[in-house]
Amino acid sequence: MSQHNAAGTQNELFFPERPFRGYGGVTLPHLKGTENYESQCLPLPPRVIISMQQHVGAPCEPVVKVGDHVDVGQLIGDSSAYISAPIHSSVSGTVAAIGEMMLTSGQKTKTVVIDADGEQTMYHGIKPPVVKTPADLCAAVRASGLVGLGGAGFPAHVKFNIPEGKKADAIIINGAECEPYLTADYREMVESPEDVLESIYFIKEIMGIERV
Repeated sequence: MSQHNAAGTQNELFFPERPFRGYGGVTLPHLKGTENYESQCLPLPPRVIISMQQHVGAPCEPVVKVGDHVDVGQLIGDSSAYISAPIHSSVSGTVAAIGEMMLTSGQKTKTVVIDADGEQTMYHGIKPPVVKTPADLCAAVRASGLVGLGGAGFPAHVKFNIPEGKKADAIIINGAECEPYLTADYREMVESPEDVLESIYFIKEIMGIERV
């Protein structure tokens, strides 16, 4: 391919077959020292700023207002979009502000600012869901706000929503953490193996899947 510059001279333009082919790169050492430490609860902060964008997909809109009292686990943000996940309060206290913050990506998002009361009162509406069908499972997972622990934070309920006329024949449990520092998945499997296994086989039964 060629073009002419302002002086009328022909310039040859070369477009390689793979213009963004990379070489080398950086290999980060895996510093997984935390794998040998039990999970701990952090001290309760006096104020929390909760982002309405904690997942891939549509951000949530606050469903509370300044002055509202909220409890732990209470819904504070939601979206009608399919690929999204509701957000719940991590503390009990009073909504101090509806603000805005910039994420590390440069994207701006709304926030809910809560002054904690130190009581950590659980929201009265939290009850074990009744799950008897795949649709029940999808609804319960969505209501929980569960998202993946990877960089995208993909809403988990989408993965359980098998298209009509299709059937999954296996569940693949990925216990590997390729990120060079994180050990959260590892500690979960070490500290709560019974819960992990019970959840796997519950999903297998509800979804009618044969292999794990």
